Amino acid sequence: MKHSKLAFVFLVSAAALLLAGCGGTTENATVGGTVVGLSGGTIVTLQNNGSDPINVGANGTFTFDAQVASNSAYDVTVVTNPTGETCTVTSGSGTVDANGDQVTNVVVTCLANT
Repeated sequence: MKHSKLAFVFLVSAAALLLAGCGGTTENATVGGTVVGLSGGTIVTLQNNGSDPINVGANGTFTFDAQVASNSAYDVTVVTNPTGETCTVTSGSGTVDANGDQVTNVVVTCLANT
């Protein structure tokens, strides 16, 4: 009977350790969006979470190289505006969902300075 109890305690302990390790996996997501209104021949520099700068030289889609883990924050900002223009970011901050789905709804709108 002692061996049965010992075996039972061992199995329960082993099962608890296995379940404790099942925290799930962390999914990574790319963060990006669209630039609109950028004049030809100009460049806007963007960053995500204060790093990973990218230069965008044309209207259209962009994606940062560094991925963001699920349930983690992203914050897209303009580092350097193009000469003669001011660019603003819409929908640039949030949290990547638990599934690690890509963020594609960031919009950078550039307008000529007046």
